[in-house]
Amino acid sequence: MKILVVDDDEEIRKSLSDYLHSKNYEVYKASNGEKACELLSQNSFDLVFMDIKMTGMNGIETIKLLRERQIPVIVIALTDFNEVRIEKIAEAGFDDFVEKPINFKEINLKLELIKKYFHFYKSKYKYYSEYAKSLTELTKKIKDYEKTKDDLIIEAIQLLYNISEYRDYETHDHTMRIGWLSGKLAQKIGLSHSFVSEIQFAAPLHDIGKIGIPDAILLKPDKLTSDEWEIMKQHTIIGYKILKNAKNPILKLAAEIALTHHERWNGKGYPRGLKENEIPISGQIVAIADSFDAIVSNRPYKNKQPYIEGFYEIEKNAGILYNPELVEKFLEMRHEIENYYEQK
Repeated sequence: MKILVVDDDEEIRKSLSDYLHSKNYEVYKASNGEKACELLSQNSFDLVFMDIKMTGMNGIETIKLLRERQIPVIVIALTDFNEVRIEKIAEAGFDDFVEKPINFKEINLKLELIKKYFHFYKSKYKYYSEYAKSLTELTKKIKDYEKTKDDLIIEAIQLLYNISEYRDYETHDHTMRIGWLSGKLAQKIGLSHSFVSEIQFAAPLHDIGKIGIPDAILLKPDKLTSDEWEIMKQHTIIGYKILKNAKNPILKLAAEIALTHHERWNGKGYPRGLKENEIPISGQIVAIADSFDAIVSNRPYKNKQPYIEGFYEIEKNAGILYNPELVEKFLEMRHEIENYYEQK
């Protein structure tokens, strides 16, 4: 067998190496974990005797690195149990241990045992190495698949944006502004990073249900009749039905938003008349974003209003149409919002 002795104590390193030489083993020495890793990465060894407590990279750190790199070698710890518990030795990845001070009879017994089961050890580490290689390849394939899947989802969402915008007076800029406003408000109230990202992508689909509304109603430049208004309100339900069976979290959130962004804090919204926190937080957020943008943007039936009017309308309806706590946070972003709109 080809053996590596790793110990920062020169006397122990020399005495163990000399003993192994006397037994006709091919022996190499390393004074620390870093040197051991270098030798093991460049050469094939059958067995390593390694001290646990070394300066620099200790034995626990070194064995963990060797196992991470899937180097197929048997490693026996040299330790006294004042340094480390036996459970930690096993958990770290050592195959066995020898107590200090070193007893050469025990070393010899370990060597005979290893020779007896040498094929088992080599097969085990060969299997681990092949398994790790396969796992690495599989992980890469999964990551590639996930990237492809994510790209397809983003592309599908973009196509949905285009569909939503195609039949409506609302432009691409409008849908993107709703996404930006919703993401910023979600961030402002301390929602998770993942939710902020999801609502920024999902919010622009809030009105996708309008593709199911007749042109005569959807594009009518005049005020809608009561019957026409009842049909228009159905866009919330249509949008929900389009998106409700989606598995992707962005599209699931978009379905929730499509259904609830016209619900109102006082319970007088539609389609279900939800009130206060019966309304999902996504719907509460998009309700503010959509209303503000509608006020400060041009429409076929009205001219855009100054930003001050938009903020005033949102503030005036706090606790009536909108969650007052969300309104407070929204108004705190006044200058950031104005700057964003000026740059668009």
